[in-house]
Amino acid sequence: MKLSYIKSSPSIIETIKSNYETFIIQNYKFDHIGLFHDEENIYAVIQNHERYNFTLKEIQDLYDYKYKTMGAPGPMFINEIKQNFNKINLRNIYEKVNLFGQPFNAREFDNNLSIAMPSQFHPFHADLSWADNTFTFILKKEISKTEFDEIVLICESLGYYGYKYEINTDSSLPEYNYIDKENYNNQGNLTLTASSYLKTNYPNEIIEKYEEDQEFWLENKLNILTDTNFTIEQCLTDSFIRNKNSCFIDATVFIRNNIREYLSLYDTIIIAIPLSESHHENNFYDMFKINRIELLELVKRGRVKFVAYQNINRYDLNFLADVLSIDSECVLFSRRLTASSLLGIRNKTGLFGFAFDSETQYNILKSCYSSNIESLYILAESISDNMAFLEYALNQRGALAVSQFGAANFAAQIYKARGIDCYLELTTSAMGLEFAQGLGAHHFPFENTGYSEVNACKILNGIYNGVQSLSNDLRETEIQTLLSNIFTINNDMNVLELDDILSTHGRRRIPEILKEYSNLSPEELSFKIYSLNKEIRRIEKKEENISLLDLSGLVPAVAGVLMEYEGISGAGYIGLLPWVIKLIMITSGNSKLLNNETFNKLESLTLNSPSNTILVHRIRKDI
Repeated sequence: MKLSYIKSSPSIIETIKSNYETFIIQNYKFDHIGLFHDEENIYAVIQNHERYNFTLKEIQDLYDYKYKTMGAPGPMFINEIKQNFNKINLRNIYEKVNLFGQPFNAREFDNNLSIAMPSQFHPFHADLSWADNTFTFILKKEISKTEFDEIVLICESLGYYGYKYEINTDSSLPEYNYIDKENYNNQGNLTLTASSYLKTNYPNEIIEKYEEDQEFWLENKLNILTDTNFTIEQCLTDSFIRNKNSCFIDATVFIRNNIREYLSLYDTIIIAIPLSESHHENNFYDMFKINRIELLELVKRGRVKFVAYQNINRYDLNFLADVLSIDSECVLFSRRLTASSLLGIRNKTGLFGFAFDSETQYNILKSCYSSNIESLYILAESISDNMAFLEYALNQRGALAVSQFGAANFAAQIYKARGIDCYLELTTSAMGLEFAQGLGAHHFPFENTGYSEVNACKILNGIYNGVQSLSNDLRETEIQTLLSNIFTINNDMNVLELDDILSTHGRRRIPEILKEYSNLSPEELSFKIYSLNKEIRRIEKKEENISLLDLSGLVPAVAGVLMEYEGISGAGYIGLLPWVIKLIMITSGNSKLLNNETFNKLESLTLNSPSNTILVHRIRKDI
């Protein structure tokens, strides 16, 4: 390859670097020395290749066939550094995060450029040519010299430097009319579409929040991928940061349970919105057994929030506009979810989810391979295929790509070494788990008789959180049975009425109560429910004997006074407890007071029953 060709088109060297970096990361076992040039050519130096049973020609053929961008030149592979060689530095982290030299197809090129360009330059058409080293724009209106310089600066910040920039105008240039509803399952439809393409066809409620999400990524992606001080709280909107008792339900494809089940356990339910083309037998409302008015009221109360982590074209736009019109902060789009999920992975592992320059990546992989430690060898094998594409995949597909760079590949490689292929199960199950981790929410893996994510999530949990006993974990398949038997919550009752009752009594203790009854045999569950019902009948009988603000309340009080007379200190106060408890319950409409820990202990002492049993009794009465 003649160096003169590269000198005439300087930015093409970024493509050569990008291709070479992918090659050395995915073929880390070789002894790569680096890229060099003399006055004539560019060379890739590789040594000791015979040790790996490869000739230089075979390595050259592998590179040219699998790694070299079509139409771009590539280096010549040799096994020695000559005196007149000058080393070519590989891309730094900034250049990798901003995808310098990344090979794009035409659609990706247009999409990424549209994301980077300010709104005043839209609509536009752009094209570049390596043949004559020109970068041409067609705009709808004339621009100033300052605006021209701004366009050039933006392009150079994306790696397109050294071109002859030409900007022409065409007043008849049409507005974007981006519609891609016909081809759902193609590679391009997994790419997050630039907001500028959507404005003519999408409601303002959606566009406003979608643009905010896109702008967040544009401004913060370098910090997200490299800054160890960047936090999950900086990634999420205030509405999602406030969720301290939440669960995450991925309804993108699979049918999930009645919304009353989740609402009974958590203050906030975060739902991954179903895809409009997922061919669910029922729509969102039918799946969750709720109507539109009820859902919008729950959104207004802050009980239900959503994530839309795929290409926005794949969702029901009317549904999105509907919920955003009630609460503009109730939907988290893909870019922020990408960031929070990555940081959640990073906080747990200290390794996955970081961007490194390619030389550092290669050295990490080579060190793991050369260590002769099996676990490090498996680690290198698990991350080498995808490591080179971290920045590209996250930029193009957002949260949909996150599971490629977490613990799933590592776990899959461990099982592969044992002769078990579970890559697909682990990577698909990891998605919901890692989203929930980034949202600070409890995760319910999908589970039914035909397919379950539970075991895969246990494996991944072991990597993220260490080996734990999960035998008493509450499983989605048993929630309805437990709620019905313990709290007598009916899946057909009015969902808003249910929310009113549980908000009064406090739902945060319910998951722990249900865990006491989970993973039992039918016989064990039946006996435990029998014992609970028996205890509640005893509480009811005792309550009947405690008068509400009448003289019968003096009986225990007098008994307490007599006990004090006999020298039993504090007995008088204990004797007054039933009277005081009833007074508070009648005169106070403050549910926070009734759910106060001190009040619960007093009531438990008065009725001589566990506080959890008393809570079950109170909820049953209201339901």
